[in-house]
Amino acid sequence: MLLTEHLARSLENLYDGEPWIGVTFREHLTRINAHQAVQTFGESNNIWEIVNHIIFWHQRVQRYLYNEAPEQDGDLPDFYMPDNHGEENWQATLHRLNHSFEQVCITIRKFPEHELFDTFPGTNQQPVYYLQGLAEHDAYHLGQIVLLHKYSV
Repeated sequence: MLLTEHLARSLENLYDGEPWIGVTFREHLTRINAHQAVQTFGESNNIWEIVNHIIFWHQRVQRYLYNEAPEQDGDLPDFYMPDNHGEENWQATLHRLNHSFEQVCITIRKFPEHELFDTFPGTNQQPVYYLQGLAEHDAYHLGQIVLLHKYSV
């Protein structure tokens, strides 16, 4: 199996598969409503902000892979929290997350395997660093979401 395929599958499993950690984004986020998504505990980010943060980083890594500027006009800021906290907007955010996972996995699968250990232009990191980092990053934030959801009920 190609490393790019392995990395893409790792992300897909975290979203809606059978990851080693035993929980998925879809499993938990489908049980969370807009009211729960905006709950904070102490200084924590809320679930909605974390979901937007994940989308932000999927987009950023895709842009690195396409050798594009990581930030572009019209981008939502990291940990973005919309003014409209309604259920319809929450569902739209979940749709964006789903699309984000789909797109980043497509991009990973298309990335040339022989370039995984080259240094990205404008960075001091290799593509594999960012791709493996996405899986680690997403698993970390999934754990936060699980805990925040547990305490928001």
